[in-house]
Amino acid sequence: MDEKNIFSKLGIDIGNNKINIDMNQTKDFFNSLKSAFEGTAEKIKNDLADGNLDMQDNVGIKIDKENINIDLEKTKSFIEEFGKKIEGFLDEIDKVVDTVALDDEKKIDKK
Repeated sequence: MDEKNIFSKLGIDIGNNKINIDMNQTKDFFNSLKSAFEGTAEKIKNDLADGNLDMQDNVGIKIDKENINIDLEKTKSFIEEFGKKIEGFLDEIDKVVDTVALDDEKKIDKK
């Protein structure tokens, strides 16, 4: 995911030494994330209550009324991949912050 795409979804526009934030779009983005997480959490909660949770393929965890099966390799891989995605997202934020800081320094030096 590129920097412009991330910030576009968040309602953030960076250009001409300015940062514009569309608060409504930012709020909508986080509300949609919240809805997605709530829906997934509710499904997992219901599946656990029913004694039936199967995330064997992507996370390595399967729960039924009699057993809990955890594939440590798949779980480890899932956590590592998730960690890499979070690191990538944070790296993109760092790049933008550094770019904005550099732009600000250049403006100050010109004065």
